[in-house]
Amino acid sequence: MPPTYLSGACLCKNITYRVVLHTPESYPDLIICHCTNCKRYTGAGFSTNIIVPSSDFQYTKGLPKLYLDIGNKEGQVLREFCPDCGTPFTSQSKSDMQMVAVKSGTLDDEHRIKCTKLAAEIYHHRKDGWVTSIGTEDVQKINGSMG
Repeated sequence: MPPTYLSGACLCKNITYRVVLHTPESYPDLIICHCTNCKRYTGAGFSTNIIVPSSDFQYTKGLPKLYLDIGNKEGQVLREFCPDCGTPFTSQSKSDMQMVAVKSGTLDDEHRIKCTKLAAEIYHHRKDGWVTSIGTEDVQKINGSMG
């Protein structure tokens, strides 16, 4: 059986990518990172990622810019982003080049909605206090006002 793919793009769509799924319907689990660098990289309270083998990730259009970051444990982290719109694509520890963290928000809608299982939260001790109120009844729910 031929492999299936997940696809994604940046906001301006100048860069696109795909992730090989060797087993159909074997969607990657989600991992949330609460480290300070991921928060700054994504501009959000946490970074939501799918972790895939580097060999299964491929850019199909355009090339990202690379930023070499110093991670929270003093290791180097390669971060790729669109040089035109700034969309972050990946984070990859130089100590483990076999795996890459792909920002799940960059997946195309039809693929993102299939990656639904939250497997882990890392750097949980740095979780912003407001994050725990997501999904609670006391938070106002507004559809479509910002984007």
